[in-house]
Amino acid sequence: MAGKSRALHELIPVCRNGKAYVYRTKWHYLGKWEGDGPSAESVERLNRLKGLWATDPGAKAKVVSGLLLIELWRAWEASPESPTGGSRDDFERAERYLFGRKSAPGPHAQTLLADFMARDLRAWQSLLCGLKNPDGSLRMSRDTVRHCVSHVRKCFAWGVVEGKVDQLHAAALSLVEPPAKGKVKEAGTRTSIDKAVSDKVLSHLSPPLRAVIELLWLTSARPSEILGLKSEDIQRTGTILLRGGAKLELEAGGVWAAVLDKHKTVDKGFERVIFFGPRSQVLLAPYLDRPGYLFRPAEGRRYQDGCELKAGPVRKASEVVRWKPGEFYKSHTLLKAVSRACKRAGVTGYSPYQIRHSASAAIMDEHGTEAAGVFMGHRPRGVTGGYVGANLRLAAKVAREVG
Repeated sequence: MAGKSRALHELIPVCRNGKAYVYRTKWHYLGKWEGDGPSAESVERLNRLKGLWATDPGAKAKVVSGLLLIELWRAWEASPESPTGGSRDDFERAERYLFGRKSAPGPHAQTLLADFMARDLRAWQSLLCGLKNPDGSLRMSRDTVRHCVSHVRKCFAWGVVEGKVDQLHAAALSLVEPPAKGKVKEAGTRTSIDKAVSDKVLSHLSPPLRAVIELLWLTSARPSEILGLKSEDIQRTGTILLRGGAKLELEAGGVWAAVLDKHKTVDKGFERVIFFGPRSQVLLAPYLDRPGYLFRPAEGRRYQDGCELKAGPVRKASEVVRWKPGEFYKSHTLLKAVSRACKRAGVTGYSPYQIRHSASAAIMDEHGTEAAGVFMGHRPRGVTGGYVGANLRLAAKVAREVG
């Protein structure tokens, strides 16, 4: 059968793993398989394929089968233009509710790119607006929903530039109106978390995530900024020189630094500098002896399996592999780990992002509003495009005394 084109009348959909497929030189996904036969959408897609093959029998398989939405998303994620920094949280959230996971696929895990229209984006937006927590409260704020939808539009815009998406198709998605006020919950005021409560949870986290939580307290950084750090991002000696001309001698300041080119405010021409004081340096040191991401799920997995950090294989060959660890932790993974750890510790659950608010409040009380702002990475007032030398020195001073 392989390598031969079947006649159009022989193209009969079959069920494979609960989904409808048809074979013509290769297997082509059609859609859902419902009961004893293919769904109406699967039959419609097969008829479109037959029509295409009837007019162009030599049509390439990749053109016939079409690109899946998830394939475009993965290609965008792997590109230099993929979201980073603070926007990474909403990117991961959108990905989770679009595609789900293997054990529980999302609504668009198998949606063809060409089939994802404005009405589908509107329906997905409505789904996000209606999501509820276990206590019955709405899960997402209006701003969060808008950010998730924005990432879908950005993915399509990237596809237009790459020649994978029709420009009119991408433009149609912009016609979907955002959720109106009163139809979904508004973002609430971010609350503080007591450090004593956070400290009780540390013993219930794996060593990499324990280090992440402690670094959040010492740096006032966003969770995604710490989770995305690589060893090559950490500059321990020499001079950091920013695009605006500001510079700082690290040895003189007694700090390490990471200059992030991709972050939440990158579109405003502002570089983000994270400073690491003496205590932060102690936490980072064990993870700087290899290239790549500092905090890796595989190491947390070894801890969960009762193994020593960096010791031996992840598990015995005879054991069942539950999941394949990724290259780095994602923000929602940290959130779930902290939630589970809070239950084990018997304390009220909290979000890691609350640490940034709490740590900055303490710095503000001790060092003032300006110092807290530049240390957290806010653009200094009266500065066009970035830091000045005085801002860097002030942020380094806070890091040396706090972190």
